[in-house]
Amino acid sequence: MTHKPRQQSESGFYHVVSKGDGAQIVFESDRDRIRYLQKLADACDDFGTIIHAYCLMSNHVHLLVQDPKQNLGYFMKQLNERYAMYFRTITGRVGHIFQRPYWSEPIKTDEHFLCVVRYIHANPQVAGICATSQYKWSSYQAHLAESPLVEVDFTRDLLGGVEQFERFSSSGDTTAVPFPGSKLRGHLSSDELLHIAWAAIGKDTLNSLKAMQPKERIAPMKTLKKAGLTEREIARLSGVGRISVRNALSSG
Repeated sequence: MTHKPRQQSESGFYHVVSKGDGAQIVFESDRDRIRYLQKLADACDDFGTIIHAYCLMSNHVHLLVQDPKQNLGYFMKQLNERYAMYFRTITGRVGHIFQRPYWSEPIKTDEHFLCVVRYIHANPQVAGICATSQYKWSSYQAHLAESPLVEVDFTRDLLGGVEQFERFSSSGDTTAVPFPGSKLRGHLSSDELLHIAWAAIGKDTLNSLKAMQPKERIAPMKTLKKAGLTEREIARLSGVGRISVRNALSSG
């Protein structure tokens, strides 16, 4: 199967997602996460890549990378292959560990950059694991202090300091995509999508959508759409038919 050429970033910044093959987990223990971060640091040293944010979830990884030497493909190949070799040895898994190819999207503006930082750190909260600030396996805490792996000064300079970073991280709506117009799809589980819907309109409202009159559904369904859910996902989570969802979303 052929794939479209990757869109190059004029800024050198990318949001990258590596997903477990077949949505399978890629980390079974904290030991695995530590080893991944070690291999991430090694790949950064080898290819001159800079990490501005990361989050390790059970079946996927988010990275916000700066690629000044245009080595993103080589960087990701080494990182994923070397971690996969370790993970197969430890677990006895066979075949691919990460889905191919990895997903990437150029970051074009400072606003886009900051939204991606916030989105990456919010992943565990969206998934219902814990508050963003309490998750151990993201770079959130690094932005409050110092880190040999993560470049934190760039983000702080854009926001105006550590306190502003904390305020910004808790101020935005939690959405299924990091920035309006983003092409990021496909790595979210049903549970994660459910938590996004709850955060957007509330559990009771989501559960009541099917029983609502068509006009009553318009506002909450448009809120779900704004949060990044697709027409198909709204229908699946609410139990409302696709045609009814489409009619609600197209209403003036």
